[in-house]
Amino acid sequence: MDPRDLLLAVLGRVPLPVADGLAGVVAWLWWWVLPVRRAEAVANLAAALPEAAPRVVLTRMMHDLVLGYFELLRYDRGAPDVRVDVEMEGVPPGSLLVAGHGGSWDLGLLACADRHPFAIFLKTPANRWVRERMAALRERHQVAMLLTGTRMEDAYRALTAGWSVCFVQDQHHPAGVPSPFFGRPARTSLGLASAVLRTGQPVYAGWPVRLGRGHHAVAFRPLPLPARTGDAEADLQAITDTVNRWYEERIRAAPHGWLWLHRRWKPGRDPVPRSGSASGG
Repeated sequence: MDPRDLLLAVLGRVPLPVADGLAGVVAWLWWWVLPVRRAEAVANLAAALPEAAPRVVLTRMMHDLVLGYFELLRYDRGAPDVRVDVEMEGVPPGSLLVAGHGGSWDLGLLACADRHPFAIFLKTPANRWVRERMAALRERHQVAMLLTGTRMEDAYRALTAGWSVCFVQDQHHPAGVPSPFFGRPARTSLGLASAVLRTGQPVYAGWPVRLGRGHHAVAFRPLPLPARTGDAEADLQAITDTVNRWYEERIRAAPHGWLWLHRRWKPGRDPVPRSGSASGG
């Protein structure tokens, strides 16, 4: 057995109160001793929410992130002390979904897929072991993955087959369009907007939130979209801007619940045609 698999098995059996304490230690060490990407996170938070206290927000972010992966492993084992309240009633199969890196998003993803199987655009992890373990985990919970480089036609085939398709667009997409996000243009994928214009399907948006140790909730609600103008380029931009506003509202409500570690406002390149790659997540 790969020693890393043994480690996962052990971590999945750590009692939640102990995991909570370990997550606090990791958050403290990350802030004071091993500040991997801390400067990036501080700069992102300061530019988006200058009134926020960086140490308070970001150490809580890291604590919840680490605790969330303990909870994820326990959830996969069927442990009764991890609960995710999922509301997807009224979301028909073959819907367009939008989600983001809020709360314990990997845990929320699995819990939603257990009730409403869907395909989702995800970036491919660079590490082979991580890639294989995450793929196996998601497959056990009925998540079909549309990985980096996937074309939109694969998403349309999934919709035609009755699968819902989820887009995660709160990370940098170099081939996307500049769209306002906390007052700055952020390159954002046109994948969801393209699917809306092609299929005419409504969009349901869901954001995971932590309610307590071992307790989370995700509720998908209809996302109001701007009226179509008939100008495809303008409509694509308007839909994408609407999604970014929705992300911003969720993040403002609980800044510690978003992943501030990634470079959301990097420069990009010219957008690809709408039929091109639509990877995200």
